Amino acid sequence: MLEIIAATVEEATAAERAGADRLELVSALSEGGLTPSYGLIRQVLSSVEIPVHVLVRPHSKSFVYSKADQETIITDIDLIRELGAAGIVVGSLTPDGRVDEGFLGRIIKHKGDLSLTFHRAIDSSRDIMEAAEVLADFPEVDRILTSGAQPTALEGQAVIAELIEQHPDLIVLPGSGITVERAEELLKTTNATELHVGSAVLVDGQVDPEKVKALKQLLAR
Repeated sequence: MLEIIAATVEEATAAERAGADRLELVSALSEGGLTPSYGLIRQVLSSVEIPVHVLVRPHSKSFVYSKADQETIITDIDLIRELGAAGIVVGSLTPDGRVDEGFLGRIIKHKGDLSLTFHRAIDSSRDIMEAAEVLADFPEVDRILTSGAQPTALEGQAVIAELIEQHPDLIVLPGSGITVERAEELLKTTNATELHVGSAVLVDGQVDPEKVKALKQLLAR
C-alpha cells in the first residue's frame, strides 16, 4: 500500500494517475501538515476514486490540545465523515507525553466508519514503545504513522522494525524522509507493508509516475 501526501487537487489527481493506492490530504506542509479546508476536502473527494485519509491537526504548536482545540478536532472529524472520506489521521498527547486516551475515546466515538491512523504525535511521546502498547489496546486504531521517534524513518528503521514485530495486528506506516533509493533497505529492515511518502515522488514539484512505479514495485515484492 503506497500512501502519497497531497495538498492540492492537482497533486491528488496526479498521484492517483501515477498509481497511488491512498492519499493523505493535508495543508501547510511547511508546518508539518495541518487540517485542510472543507472546500479542498470536498474537491479532492469528488476528483479521485482512491481512498483519501484527511489529516486532522488544528495547529503546529504541539500535540497537546486544549479543550477548544479538542472541540475543533471533533467538529472537523464530523465534517470529514459527512463528506465521505475514507479515514482520518489524528493524534493527541497528554502534557506528560503519554497518549491522550480520554480524547482518543472521544475521537473513536465520532469517527464512525472512518479508518483511524494515529499520526506522528507518537514520535513526540515520552516513550514510543509505551505509546504503541496503549494504541494496540484500541482495536479502532488501524495504524500508526511513525518515523520511529527519529527525524526520518530511515534513521528510525530499527524502532519501526521492533514496532512491527511486537504489534502484528497494528499496521505500522513508516513516514518522513523516505527516498526511492533507500526504500528497499527500509522495507527489508522493517518488514513494513505500507509506505507514506511526499517529496520522494516529486520532481520539480510534480508527481513523477516513474518514482511511484518504483516504490510500488518494491512494495509488491
